[in-house]
Amino acid sequence: MTDPPRRRRRSLYEPPRRRRRMAPLFALPLLPLVLLLSVGALASRFPAATLPDSSRSFPADSFVYDRAGHVIAELHRPGETRIPVPLTAISPDELRAIVAVEDRNFWQEGAIDWGRLAQAAVYDVSHHADAQGASTITEQLARLLYLNNQKTFERKLRELIIAHAMDSRLSKSEILDQYLNDVYFGHGATGIEAASRVYFGVSASQLDLAQASLLAGLPNAPSVLDPIQNPDGARGRQRVVLDAMVRNRAVSAAEADAAFQEKLQFGNGRGDDLNLYPQFTARVAQEVSAQLGQDPASAGLSIKTTLDAGLQQAAERAVQSRVAALSRLHVSDGAAVSLDPRTGDVLAYVGNAGAGHPGSNLDMAAQARQPGSTMKVVTYGAAIADRKVTMLTPVSDGPLTLPTGGGADGHQPWTVHDYDNGSHGTVPVAVALGNSLNIPAVRVEQQVGVAAVVQLARKLGITTLSNDPSSYGPSLTLGSYPVPLWQLAQAYGAVAGGGVLHPTRFLLSVTDASGREMLPAAGPGTSVLDPGAAFVMNQMLSDDSNRALVFGRGSALVIAGHRVAAKTGTTSDNKDALTVGWTPRVVTAAWVGNADNSAMDGVAGAMGAAPIWHSVMAAALGSGGDGWAAPPGNVHQLSWNGLQGWFLDGTSPGGPSLGADSTSGRSGCVSFPFLGQRPRFCASPTTP
Repeated sequence: MTDPPRRRRRSLYEPPRRRRRMAPLFALPLLPLVLLLSVGALASRFPAATLPDSSRSFPADSFVYDRAGHVIAELHRPGETRIPVPLTAISPDELRAIVAVEDRNFWQEGAIDWGRLAQAAVYDVSHHADAQGASTITEQLARLLYLNNQKTFERKLRELIIAHAMDSRLSKSEILDQYLNDVYFGHGATGIEAASRVYFGVSASQLDLAQASLLAGLPNAPSVLDPIQNPDGARGRQRVVLDAMVRNRAVSAAEADAAFQEKLQFGNGRGDDLNLYPQFTARVAQEVSAQLGQDPASAGLSIKTTLDAGLQQAAERAVQSRVAALSRLHVSDGAAVSLDPRTGDVLAYVGNAGAGHPGSNLDMAAQARQPGSTMKVVTYGAAIADRKVTMLTPVSDGPLTLPTGGGADGHQPWTVHDYDNGSHGTVPVAVALGNSLNIPAVRVEQQVGVAAVVQLARKLGITTLSNDPSSYGPSLTLGSYPVPLWQLAQAYGAVAGGGVLHPTRFLLSVTDASGREMLPAAGPGTSVLDPGAAFVMNQMLSDDSNRALVFGRGSALVIAGHRVAAKTGTTSDNKDALTVGWTPRVVTAAWVGNADNSAMDGVAGAMGAAPIWHSVMAAALGSGGDGWAAPPGNVHQLSWNGLQGWFLDGTSPGGPSLGADSTSGRSGCVSFPFLGQRPRFCASPTTP
């Protein structure tokens, strides 16, 4: 009996041809039905909350505006840019091009093109490939927002499910809007607006047919079709797009040919990083991050700032021209800050002298530097407020040696000298302050106490004096402890504002992509200095005659047609020269020096920084008024010994509040509290 015939065994090395191929081919007609049933069943359970909508926040560039609403900067992550725009801000040619090449039936059909899907499935299975292509715009958007680019059946099925759900919940316009704002075009450009700017330097609304058709071809393979690196490949794809537009009756063949013949001019692939005022913009970004906890480089914000662009430009010119004029005296940098004391608004912020200078990458307005004699404003303000002195209290400018404050450790005797190393006898407080005499300033500081000076400085918003007051020596009043320039402007803005501090403000409004305001309303100012004391300080520092002894009359501290208060400062090592001055409308602080902290060649505040300050203040004030207020209710004016002065109530010359050293002399003569020695003024007080 013979054995029954046995089936031939396939060799282990024989390729699995018909058996592996035929079964799937038999099932191919059923594949669209299976997909449709699967998609329909699963899409109904896909949570709507996970779908994108018009309010969803995507990483996007932020734009910074000046106070007049002009764009001054664009903020984005390094190498990335995304600028969402509505469909109405996109060229119609671009809309027609992207639909023609990516999804010609987009407006008429649903989220899934079942015919194309079936064709792709047949191809994929018959060629033993993974799931491939045939994605509509809605499917591509689903993949962009929720999935990865893995070519698997599972991923494709999820893509179809999400696309089906999106199509049932979003309008066609919303889908196309999100797609064009989220698809990648290469060179770090996400979205059509970013791509338009990066490749052509125009907005998406300005694209012509040639530009639009070229950009529409890039999402297919942005790296391979890079028009800058591979112009032939990009043009080939552009032809495909134009032919698709002709087939879709979006353009005529003649229009397509004309567009293809147009010679396109490409940029460098980076676009224009708009940032007109870098140091100011950096501070704005810091403020947004600190106040809102958002990264402005990706939050898609519209940031309206306090900047006055005209004043900013005037300040930049003033800094640059003055630094250039002082270069022979080893001056390489400068800075200036202007604020509105009534609000704290930063009107101008110049952090350095610009390109070509050693500090061009630094913000010298934010660097803590020694303020020199500008710090005397705090000392005298504390003494006036505490009723330790009046503006006519005589102070000796004679020799003064203190037991400590000298030497490297501050524990050696310290002999105080004026800037000119001279002595000017006995002078009233107003004259001592106006002429920036060091010896009287230290005497006044001793009278009021270092702790009181530190306390007032902190109230005025100076944060660098944060140590225990006992750790500061008598050189505090001469500005030996660093303070940022912008904090000096803020502090003396409170003096200009009658003792009310408005914290420095860079932001007027911050809105998100939906237009929602995110910035909290600005709070009211804080009273930090007796209004009468602030008034007396303003009187002393705005009287040019008080400066005549050292500065002469009509110096750079005077602005024709305006009454301005001003104070200069120079450090003992000639590393910093400053001027700070104000009216109730504007306060400006100016600085010159070197970013590497090297010394200048004999440049003082009045010579170095005052011209900058003068130019900026003159530009800010223009022909408007100064805004000085009437005297507050707790001050009064007296004439004494031929001098006129303003006094806090209870501190008139000879009054009891001046201390135990007050004694009455013969008729018409009065001795009153005096620092350094006891002078006698013989005059009868009269109230003007």
